[in-house]
Amino acid sequence: MSALDRVMESGLGALFLYLYSAGILYWLQLESILAFESSRFMILIAAVVPPAIVVFLATVFNDGLMELLAGNAIEEAFREINSSTGEDEFYWDAETETQDSIDEMDEKAHKHLVTVLSGAVIALSMPVPIYVFRGLLEALIAVVGSLLVIYLFCYRSYRDLQQVVKSSVKLYDTGNED
Repeated sequence: MSALDRVMESGLGALFLYLYSAGILYWLQLESILAFESSRFMILIAAVVPPAIVVFLATVFNDGLMELLAGNAIEEAFREINSSTGEDEFYWDAETETQDSIDEMDEKAHKHLVTVLSGAVIALSMPVPIYVFRGLLEALIAVVGSLLVIYLFCYRSYRDLQQVVKSSVKLYDTGNED
């Protein structure tokens, strides 16, 4: 899977990070803060950089981030999988349909991971430019917006990520019964 495909399939978190980045860049251009005068097309191209970086980091540091965010659920799932399958490599011995289901679960987990990271980037960066260019009152409103982003993106995707890990055990149980 190419890097562009990975960004395109990374879910709503990457999409909202892209829209947020495009909005900030467009706003900075309207404020004449950018040192160069660019077209809207260039802003849309430059807005791809933050989601691409988040997807890259989520892909490269996938194991560490999954351990950080869903470590206990992963350990519990591995214990259950090992107890039902033994020490065998179940994935490689499973039917194609079961392998596809496991791959879908991995993709869902990656989407949730990207959404958590995207939400964190948006929430942490939202109040800063607003405070610098608008003032304290608007920055306080942006902090409320950041808390909403943390709930909608980070917390909910964190819970969904743990649920995906826990539900992956069912795939191994189902595949092992045959």
